[in-house]
Amino acid sequence: KRFDGCRSNTTDIPSHSGNPNLTISIEWPETNIGERATVNCPCGNVTSDEGSLIATRYCGGDFTNGGQWENPNAVACNFSDLAREICQLAELATEARVQQLDVYTENSENLGSTEVIVSVAVLL
Repeated sequence: KRFDGCRSNTTDIPSHSGNPNLTISIEWPETNIGERATVNCPCGNVTSDEGSLIATRYCGGDFTNGGQWENPNAVACNFSDLAREICQLAELATEARVQQLDVYTENSENLGSTEVIVSVAVLL
């Protein structure tokens, strides 16, 4: 079966510190020409349903040459290293997750809205 749209694809967002373990990978689904893909920013192995943490990418191109992804708008997913570390807590058992979250969020001066949103996401 022929598909002329944009093929599924991944965008990696390196961490601010350069730590490869904190790279965020956004998975783009197959998308038809002329449509915009919208995905939730990934947070560990949980999906945040918070509407403000989304990335979008337009599938351009034509039916002669096929679909062409435009550059993604993933600014909202470029989490701080602290938010990325919080997201990784989702892989821990509940008790360990809560204990480590307490350590990460001890200094409230380091917490912005993104850190709060991902903290809630890993607790749910």
